[in-house]
Amino acid sequence: MLTVRAIRWVLLSVLLGVVMTPSATVLAQEAPASSGAKAPSLSAPRAMSVTGLGEWSLAETYPEQAVWLNLEDDTRALALFQAELVTPGRGALIVLADEGQTAAEGILGPLRKALAERGVAALALGLRLPPETLRLNRQRALVSAPASPDPEPAAEASVMIDVAEEGASVSGSTDYRAGVRHLLTAALQELERREYDRVVVAGVGWSAEYVTDWAVGRDALAGVVWVAPRFSADQRSGLSKMLEGERRWQVLDLHDSGQVVEAQARAADLGRNEVAGYQRQPLALANPPRSEDAERVASRISAWLNR
Repeated sequence: MLTVRAIRWVLLSVLLGVVMTPSATVLAQEAPASSGAKAPSLSAPRAMSVTGLGEWSLAETYPEQAVWLNLEDDTRALALFQAELVTPGRGALIVLADEGQTAAEGILGPLRKALAERGVAALALGLRLPPETLRLNRQRALVSAPASPDPEPAAEASVMIDVAEEGASVSGSTDYRAGVRHLLTAALQELERREYDRVVVAGVGWSAEYVTDWAVGRDALAGVVWVAPRFSADQRSGLSKMLEGERRWQVLDLHDSGQVVEAQARAADLGRNEVAGYQRQPLALANPPRSEDAERVASRISAWLNR
């Protein structure tokens, strides 16, 4: 039989349990919130262009040169900027990498430094690969398929497929070129913000045609440079038309000495169409241009700017 004292202890224990249980529950619920407040923020960064060129890694490798360019579609792209190391400066160069190369790949990394040592600021841009259909069309243009006067049903179906592929290729190429133009425009705006009033744009390899197409109608530019340029059949036929109008800027064609025949044919075509302000200079270049070519290229560009 329980004594009065024992009954009192039982009742007291029950009451204490009722009071403590809600407090414990509240503490258990508040613990995650408290720990969450101390955790670092994982908010997503502002959107940027997806190029597959490792922009974040480059930005960490070159923190003092990394510049994020704001593009027209509210995305961002990385550029690497090297200010001139000699004063007075001779202006600034926008250099667009060959397709699929980063802003520090191949010749671009050493070229920034070599130009800066000659008084020319450099803003290097990477360039993602174009759509596969565009690259395939370059190869197809080199081979002329024989015409078939009376196509059979199977051949007609093949033609329909080719037409569909051609439409997709044109759309993809148009979007790609528009993206390159947005990138170059943002680079020019960045240099204007830094108060460079003499700007030249250069394209390496396949980029030579992109920078030329973008430069048309931009009288504020001082010049266009082609570094080991590569042009497809369609691009070669359109060069004279692109350059035939009045313009203030001139063209420097720095081609590999092993591509003299192709460069001579290009120069002859421009000459026949009376394209003014074009100069070509052969020099020894790797294919594609490498870091050891940077000094020679920078020297030619510097001398051309100082003309």
